[in-house]
Amino acid sequence: MVTPGVIKIDSHDPDMKRIREVANACKEGKIIAFPTETVYGIGGKMSAPEIEKRLREIKGRSDAKPFSYHVSDWGMLDRLKVKKTPLVRTMARQFWPGPVTMVVPDLVGQKIGIRFPRNKIALALIQEVGEPFIATSANGSGKPSPHTANQVVEQLQGAFDQLIDGGKTELMLDSTVVDLTGEIPVILRKAAQGADVERAVEKISSGKCPRKRIVIVCTGNSCRSPMAEGWLKHEIEKKGLSSEIEVISCGTSARDGLPCTPEAELVLRNREIDFSGFRSRRCRKGDLWSSDLILAMAAQHAEDAAALLPSAREKTITLNVEDPIGMGVQVYEKTLLDIESKMKQYMNKILQLDQP
Repeated sequence: MVTPGVIKIDSHDPDMKRIREVANACKEGKIIAFPTETVYGIGGKMSAPEIEKRLREIKGRSDAKPFSYHVSDWGMLDRLKVKKTPLVRTMARQFWPGPVTMVVPDLVGQKIGIRFPRNKIALALIQEVGEPFIATSANGSGKPSPHTANQVVEQLQGAFDQLIDGGKTELMLDSTVVDLTGEIPVILRKAAQGADVERAVEKISSGKCPRKRIVIVCTGNSCRSPMAEGWLKHEIEKKGLSSEIEVISCGTSARDGLPCTPEAELVLRNREIDFSGFRSRRCRKGDLWSSDLILAMAAQHAEDAAALLPSAREKTITLNVEDPIGMGVQVYEKTLLDIESKMKQYMNKILQLDQP
């Protein structure tokens, strides 16, 4: 058990033994002050008794102003029952983890604020506790947000149970806050990465926000999934739905940035589909969370996706396409024909734009 006070931890290479000690205190309901990439925060696990009341007393904040949730994993967003609207998916994919707080709708129609920080200490602490934090900036209401542990001590005068000193925060700015509960995002506070958020909002406001996102998964993202991506994009374009449906592919064991195999590129070119600019990417939890539909090339890929993100299972279709890697062009041609046939079986579901 860590004694109350200040615990120094390297933000670049956190000592997990010390993180676990602080996490154990947090599991007991303690209030923890901790660094993020923006400012120092203060909070505790969301199930801690009277956590919000205690934070309001520390901050001197009225009941009218809500606190945000801090998460360390995409699965925690499912626990908070975040509604995956096109706006939420698009902005989350671009800015999380990162210095942007998003006000999002949940499945029962309430608004909740969420931070998904990228600071290693914050992520490790929340992950070790195993549930979202209710947290806020570690300053008194109306006072400047703290960028160092000393500033936290000066402002809060030991009102916290423990404080992790991770040095000066990386950005030394508050998070940018954007409301995604309406048809168009609204920036409520422009701060860290604010210019990037503004550009994203402008793009969305001009109608460039797909209503549906499809992720195609295989192993190396070098032949099956690129062929499926290229063919499906071409079909969607012919139907005039390119601005409505986004299609990407990834591999569970892929290396980022490699072209597809020459054979895959050739069989696509034979159908007047130019895929020469394709580059592989490894599947990430955020890709799966922000998707509406996952098309797995084989059963193992569906299992791998579910292992990354359990909620992926309920939106995955397995196509059972054989791997042509290492084979000749004729085998690739048969594989693409198989992809076409199986994709067409599910075309109604692929093109369905209604959100759940």
